[in-house]
Amino acid sequence: MVAQNSTGTHSMTLHTNQPGHGHPGHGPGHHRPGHPGHGHSSNAFDPWLIWVTLRRTWYWAVPVGLVLASVAAFAVLKQFVPRYESSALLEASRDYVAFKGVMPALDDIARTEKPLIVNPVVLDPILQDPELRNAPSLSDPEQAEQNLRDNLSIRSAGSKSRMEVSYTDTDREYAQKICTAIVVSYLSQRDSMDTNRVNSLINYLTPAIRDREKKVQEKQDIVQKLSEKTLGYNPSAPLSSMENQHSISLFGQLQSQISSLEAEIEMLDAIEKGQRQDRENLASNGENLDYPKFVPPIIDVRRDILDPDEVNAMAENDPAVVEARQRYNYFKDRVFDMENNDVARMRKEYYREMMDQRDEWEEKLLAFRKEARTRAEKAMKERIEFDYQRRLKDAEGDIERQKIAFQNEYRRSLADRDRQNQAELERQKWQDQEKRRQLVARLASVREQYEQERERMKKYSGASAELEFAQQELAIERETLQTLRNRIDAIRTESEHEGVVRLLADATEPRSPVENVPVKKMAMAGGACFLIPFVFGLLWEMRTNRVTDIQVLEKTGGLAPIVGELARSPAGQNGRGSRGRRVFQESVDTLRANLFLSESTRDARSFAIVSSMSGEGKSTAASQLAISLAKATGKTVLLIDADMRCPDQHDVFGLTLEPGLSGVLLNEVKFEDAVRTELGDLIHVLPAGRLKASPHRLMSPAKMRELIDQALKRYDFVIVDTAPVLSASETLAVAASVDTTLVCAMRDVTRKDSVVRTTHRLEAAGANVAGTIFNGVTPRQYAYRYGDYTYAGAGEIPDYS
Repeated sequence: MVAQNSTGTHSMTLHTNQPGHGHPGHGPGHHRPGHPGHGHSSNAFDPWLIWVTLRRTWYWAVPVGLVLASVAAFAVLKQFVPRYESSALLEASRDYVAFKGVMPALDDIARTEKPLIVNPVVLDPILQDPELRNAPSLSDPEQAEQNLRDNLSIRSAGSKSRMEVSYTDTDREYAQKICTAIVVSYLSQRDSMDTNRVNSLINYLTPAIRDREKKVQEKQDIVQKLSEKTLGYNPSAPLSSMENQHSISLFGQLQSQISSLEAEIEMLDAIEKGQRQDRENLASNGENLDYPKFVPPIIDVRRDILDPDEVNAMAENDPAVVEARQRYNYFKDRVFDMENNDVARMRKEYYREMMDQRDEWEEKLLAFRKEARTRAEKAMKERIEFDYQRRLKDAEGDIERQKIAFQNEYRRSLADRDRQNQAELERQKWQDQEKRRQLVARLASVREQYEQERERMKKYSGASAELEFAQQELAIERETLQTLRNRIDAIRTESEHEGVVRLLADATEPRSPVENVPVKKMAMAGGACFLIPFVFGLLWEMRTNRVTDIQVLEKTGGLAPIVGELARSPAGQNGRGSRGRRVFQESVDTLRANLFLSESTRDARSFAIVSSMSGEGKSTAASQLAISLAKATGKTVLLIDADMRCPDQHDVFGLTLEPGLSGVLLNEVKFEDAVRTELGDLIHVLPAGRLKASPHRLMSPAKMRELIDQALKRYDFVIVDTAPVLSASETLAVAASVDTTLVCAMRDVTRKDSVVRTTHRLEAAGANVAGTIFNGVTPRQYAYRYGDYTYAGAGEIPDYS
């Protein structure tokens, strides 16, 4: 709109609605190296697209996401069933009656006992209890075992010596009953295993004691024989004057160590045998476990219904029926013609013969139809049955495959659990074996020292030393035998005490559910649904493949180099003197400077500003470039609005539309009469005019070239605003008639494939595509990238936008 001041001059203000959102690109005038069309394009996902999606979709995606999130959270809350958890507390018993350390102690009860609790030997009695099978979690026979394992929790309770066994169910009463049943079954199996272990120890140590008794008797016989052999010497007297108190004391210590180590090794062997028996029992229980029953899915396979219309159609196509119908129709038509032409009265015999033939073939047609329908029904029933059997076989195959997959998955879960249990048992076994190796090594060392001491004493004491050695060995055997007897007595005594694990607190009926409101599930469901509209927005952005910043534009192959960026144009008069308008004007001046400093465009006098589609800022770029060029150079500039389909330059400058370019091309008005000069001496505008004929006929290459030549004789520069290239191909004639063509791309609006197709069409039409203008950048981001260098002390800068 143009408002005339009291001084007679004109203040030009553009009213444009140029869309765009900001993300800074490269600086104005930054040229991409290489010839247009030789760039590269990347199909990889750009994370920047997420921010673009948020920026472009938040105003509708947030409310839609909130609605979806609320619906999802409400649905989760509506389907929520409170779950109750009942827990029992157990502890590894460390008490003893008289002999500490005789019975095994559990260091980490939760880790050690978990394989036993989840073993079928403990859980099967719960699954076989009819009363407990009424619990909601165990009511489904096919899922009962899996639900039992999923709802069972075993964890430490404050310390490694305490264990908490919990069970969760939607019924608080059954949660307490099942938890109690699991603990009872576990303690029963634990006591049974401890009893078997004690019996195994006693059974293993009893033969060892008998062997020791035999060895003691053998040693006694050896001592007796040596005593008789050395009767001349007093066997009860000291061995030799060479013997000293130190040797006797050392010898006694070695004997005691040997006895203690041998007894300890015997006990470890007995314990290992018991543990091995426990492992075999658990393994056999796992091997004998029946797999859960596979419930086949319901696949509705139905026979097709016999279609009477299809049967009739098939019967009508039977050859006999076709022939009979043709014969019947022939005689029927003959009879009809004779009746219609009044021939029947004159040729009665022939007419009667035709009627007889017609009736005969009608009866045959009915008979043939009946037979054909019977055959058709039979054939179709066979086909339906065949198709039914085929689909039934396919369904059975699907069920069998699902059954195999179900069994394989169950085997994998069992194998994973068995591997965990086996790893724990192997760890315990390795610890026991390592302890035994250490004891054996110590025993070998002590024996070696004992033998060395024995040889030394034998060397200096003779026969009396041999007798002394035999007596010492007898003492060792007696001590070992007594140790084993004491250990059996201790085991029997401690086994009558409470078991290895004792119950500290019974499972009680829970008073409140685990959670009153499923906050986590509601948050997860709500969050997932809240993101749905953003995901759709992201998919749409990926599909449309818009230009989001200047780097994306530069990476797009087949484009002319970037000659400048234009900041987003402020709307209306509100931005006059503002930072946004100042940045916008600076971006226009920078574009103009880049064009006239570049070697490829410095000598150009005529420019066509084009775009792929409407709404990409070409009209704003054309008008602003014309104003900047006139103000900076002081030369005359003609702005031609060649968009006859949707002209807007006359609205931008507040001018009348007619006669305009259309009148000039139709030879209705002279060129100089159509040009509007109200804007001053430097800038003149040739509006588009009213379209009265096809723009393709009006804007032919010859006419446009003649027009541009005529304009360049009167003006120093000519700038042409054009129609979108992809939807209005007459723009190609305009672009081929000027010195330089500039392609506009609007940030977050222009699609990459569109701008590439536009460039290719222009080049194919012979246009000199010298550069690409990237516009729509927000003033704040433009200033962030290139700075905001304000004017100081220069007064008010004239506003020519």
